[in-house]
Amino acid sequence: MFEKSLTDLIQGLRANKRNEAEYIQKSLEEIQSEVQQSDMHCKSTAIDKLNYLHMLGYDTNWANFNAVEVMASPRFGEKRKGYLAAAQSFHQETDVLMLATNLIRKDLASSNAMEVSVALDGLAQVATPELATDLFDDVAAVLGHSRPFIRKKALVCLYRLVLKHPEGLHALAPQLRERLDDPDPSVVSSAVSVICELARTNPHNYLPLAPRLYQLMNSSTNNWMLIKIVKLFASLTPIEPRLAKKLHGPLSQLICSTSAMSLLYECIHTAVVGDIIGVPLPVTDNVGREVDFAELCARKLVFFYESADHNLRYVGLVTLGELQARRPELVVNQYETVLKCLDDPDLSIRMRALSVISGMATRRTLDRTVKRLMSQLILSNTIRLQPVASLPSVGSIEYGGKYNGSAADSDLMAMATDATGASLVSARGSIVQSRQLTGAGPGPADSPEYRLLVVEAIVDMCTRQSYGNLSNFEWYVAVLVDLVYTAGVDVGQLLSEKILDVTVRVRQVREFSVRLMRQMLSDRQLVRRATSGSSTAKVLCTAAYILGEYCSLLSANSEDIALLLPECFEKLDGEQQATFVQAAIKVYTNWLRDVAGYWSTEVWELVRAVTSSIISQLSDLLSARTGEGNALGGIVAVAELPLQVTSRLRHFVEITKAVSVATSNPSDSAPQLCLELHELFTAYELNPVSAAAQGKVPIPDGLDLDSPIGGPIPDTEHIMFPPPPPVSPESRPRGSQSGGGRKQRRSHKNEPFYLDGGNDAGHARSLADLPDVDDIPVVQLDLGGHGSEDAAKTRKKKKRSTKHGATKRERRNRVRTPSPPPAPVDIAGDEDMPDVSAPRPQPQSTPPAQH
Repeated sequence: MFEKSLTDLIQGLRANKRNEAEYIQKSLEEIQSEVQQSDMHCKSTAIDKLNYLHMLGYDTNWANFNAVEVMASPRFGEKRKGYLAAAQSFHQETDVLMLATNLIRKDLASSNAMEVSVALDGLAQVATPELATDLFDDVAAVLGHSRPFIRKKALVCLYRLVLKHPEGLHALAPQLRERLDDPDPSVVSSAVSVICELARTNPHNYLPLAPRLYQLMNSSTNNWMLIKIVKLFASLTPIEPRLAKKLHGPLSQLICSTSAMSLLYECIHTAVVGDIIGVPLPVTDNVGREVDFAELCARKLVFFYESADHNLRYVGLVTLGELQARRPELVVNQYETVLKCLDDPDLSIRMRALSVISGMATRRTLDRTVKRLMSQLILSNTIRLQPVASLPSVGSIEYGGKYNGSAADSDLMAMATDATGASLVSARGSIVQSRQLTGAGPGPADSPEYRLLVVEAIVDMCTRQSYGNLSNFEWYVAVLVDLVYTAGVDVGQLLSEKILDVTVRVRQVREFSVRLMRQMLSDRQLVRRATSGSSTAKVLCTAAYILGEYCSLLSANSEDIALLLPECFEKLDGEQQATFVQAAIKVYTNWLRDVAGYWSTEVWELVRAVTSSIISQLSDLLSARTGEGNALGGIVAVAELPLQVTSRLRHFVEITKAVSVATSNPSDSAPQLCLELHELFTAYELNPVSAAAQGKVPIPDGLDLDSPIGGPIPDTEHIMFPPPPPVSPESRPRGSQSGGGRKQRRSHKNEPFYLDGGNDAGHARSLADLPDVDDIPVVQLDLGGHGSEDAAKTRKKKKRSTKHGATKRERRNRVRTPSPPPAPVDIAGDEDMPDVSAPRPQPQSTPPAQH
């Protein structure tokens, strides 16, 4: 029968590209018939072709038994094809593996070194827990083979068996120690590689091998083995700190002498993570100067992150970050080089550079670093700044430069600045929209993961050490507002917390912050994008809260009330809606107090008009619960409002109705109600309290919070109480008899302290039968001994003393004890040190509590 070889199969595939599937199907049918033949050569050829088709993605598990048959062939060429088929298609659940146990054991004991080699290769690929348990001793016996390449393969195979059979590790440890003294360097290198891999899970077991590994590091010239040894010492040094001093000299020599970048990196990495750079011993560099070991490592790292190879730049930044955690003063000098890595086209390098540059931020470099990161967020395909008709200014700040909608991307970074240098992209009246991707496609700055890391890095650099890097808090608030527009990812919760934190803790920035919050709430494009749970909604909710709490810092404006009942009101959740309504109440009462200072007929008419409009709008919102309302100034109200929102809306309605009644008639002076309403929200000072403040309060001695208060409560649910015993007529009291009882009740009828328990029939008396209160006689109480004449005089004297008070001499000699002053709880600080307590000039409400 004519059979096709592997060469014929490959040539046929190339000749039948148009109908390749049909040709392969036909070839598989031929192979199925070939593997059933008794000729081992024909069967091995068929297995060889199946190996090729398996690499093309076709399933060959149906021929597993035939592969075992070929593995048992006495010819090495055929046996190798069988082992290759087993390595490719066998898996842990292959049922024919149990048939191969004795076959592999026989090949491991063969006198032919090639058969032992192919058996070791195949066993390492198809090993299962059962095979590893049965054949572990057979493979360990091969470690004494005369051929070095067999011993090397046996070591690697034992490592794979230990992964399946961990109990064999105790028997492998002495073998590994012995192989470290093997005369062949390749076997020693294999032993070091196996030890290095095993030490990744439990390095304690291999600490006794440190002396021999130290000798190999000083004597070997094989860079690959040196790399493994140095990596192994990186795992052992944290366990045994005395190794650091021992390794100081050899590692410094390798760093100064080696030209292999891979070995140089491992030496520097081991010196950093093993804290060998902390050994107070000088080293000699290439030119013979004595330098600090850590400084030498920092110099050598420059060759990595300045290299054109992306891999070297990446590992260099990784090690630089680890060096920064231990010796940050050595990394500060590399600021310019790391800053360039932020523009690397490789996203992984950018992320590593970002983590390093955020730790290098100082007061001198913070502004430059933040501007570079902000430029990456803006100059990307994720967002674009679109100008509006007018460019409003925030308060009295004038912005330089003009925004041109058709300008190049580089012009976008000509950020508007005020006199203090505050960068205010958002304050220019621009909004953020999705930019259409250009033909170049998205860049590294368009990655959501990278953009999130950029925002977190900016916030971390600015807030580190309680705003220790900040000298201009207005600039920081402006950057946070810019991130609302330019982030492009969901960071609303983070930005909300930081805006609120800096506004509450730094009083000098509150006025500026309130201005920016008002500016954000005035941006209709930004407000329209707010939905429940969105990033924009969280920031706008915080903006509303700040505008309501600190509205007195700005000139009052009735238009702010409309900003706090925005178009997106129906899209917000209940908690956010309640925050907007509460802020609107505060802004409204603050506006009333402000206009009361310059009251006139025109002001009276304005108050009447604004109040009437608010009442109408709030009524529409409240009536929407029953489906009767339809709109609120263009706002379609929701069908069902949460309870907390409804409650605050009703409070607002009652306040506006009270103002409407108070201003029903024109007058020359403002009603007192307009002046006093805002005091409902500012009567008491609210201070920010740390979330961990309660945990710092010590528990009093003797207080056991775990034991229950009082004794255990008995379970009376299943207790059966016996019925009361019957009372016989003879056992009744004499007064309880019918005749005597009635006579006794009649004799006590006119006594005021006698309570009649019932009538003759045993029924309770009705309220109509009870005597009138005015008919109850007044009698003198007999207090026994307390009613004597001496007691009366004493009571009279005490009464006179109480009435007239103490004598003049007593009042003159009395010392008034002053009340202790209240403990300060204001943790807000000034502009330079926000954590330092400082007295507040005037009482103002601060989060987190709401009125």
